[in-house]
Amino acid sequence: MPPPAAPLFFLSDLDGGGAQRTTINLVRHWPEDRTRPVLAVARAAGPGRPWLDGIHPVDLGAGRLRRAFLPLRRLIRRRRPELVYSTMVGANIVAATSVIGLRRPPLLVARETNSHRARGDLSRAQRGAAGWAYRRAAAVVALSEGVRGELVEDCRLEPERVVTIHNPVDVDDFQKRARGSARPWPGEGPMVVAAGRLVRQKGFDILLRAFAQLRTKDARLAILGEGSDREALMRFADELGVAERIVMPGHVADIAPWLAHAAAFALSSRWEGFGHVIVEAMACGAPVVAFDCPHGPADIIEDGRTGVLVPPLEGDALAAALDRVLGDGEFAQRLRAAGRPAAMRFSAPAIARAYAGLFDDLCAAARH
Repeated sequence: MPPPAAPLFFLSDLDGGGAQRTTINLVRHWPEDRTRPVLAVARAAGPGRPWLDGIHPVDLGAGRLRRAFLPLRRLIRRRRPELVYSTMVGANIVAATSVIGLRRPPLLVARETNSHRARGDLSRAQRGAAGWAYRRAAAVVALSEGVRGELVEDCRLEPERVVTIHNPVDVDDFQKRARGSARPWPGEGPMVVAAGRLVRQKGFDILLRAFAQLRTKDARLAILGEGSDREALMRFADELGVAERIVMPGHVADIAPWLAHAAAFALSSRWEGFGHVIVEAMACGAPVVAFDCPHGPADIIEDGRTGVLVPPLEGDALAAALDRVLGDGEFAQRLRAAGRPAAMRFSAPAIARAYAGLFDDLCAAARH
């Protein structure tokens, strides 16, 4: 059997997003019988830094991602990893560029986090560069079957080089922090919780409109996260007449207590690559209502049993599904009971072992 691979993981930053959380979870839960990955970060700052908790990354000191090219190249030449893993479009392009011309280039594994078709914010040049990077990779990891299908078709990739591996979630840790936690908000009434960056992708404008339609008039809505759309969302909540029932605490380091005490969790995204937070909500016992957006929620939720899937972008349907969960305690309890064990499919140790197995196979094939 070949010796275990010694991978280098590359992140653009430590912003508090799913890609950063996923990569840190992989490093933390890497199988003990494999060589522990080295984590390199273009800019090792951001609200996700507390997630490191004992992991010591190599800070490449690049203020902008494109300036990480030379520091990453020097690190690769110095450490000579057999394989480099990267995630998100920009970091994937930088990683692919950094190994050009090396005498012993490492294998590349690129992880794609989103549907390029649905997001609509990539220029033709960016999509072309991403396709170029993915064609240079030994493997491309898609977070869901929908993203995988798009990558094969749009980037002209061989299907056998694109694999689906879902996001790793530290389910045990979430459940431990959820148990016995205090309710993190004052006052009475059911709380609907949502979480994510305050950007157009997450569809919080649609969620606010749906929330304003709820028949459950004593419900409140907490949107956890930070981003460029904060002021616009607050103005919209005021226009809808629901501002007094909205809580927006910004970035929350530990969302487990919010999820554990939520009457419902809502995912209103226009698009996703997977929907990491859905699994976290299920692990903590929150009944989940999610848009069946491209792509990911349908890979996680069994509609009507472990959560509720709603046609994408349909705010009326989202409001009706939330009202059902808030108004039917027996139905909500069934979702809670089925969601907790269903979350274990995505446990971090299992997903980390899937990545380690992929890396082992790629390295063994390259040696022969």
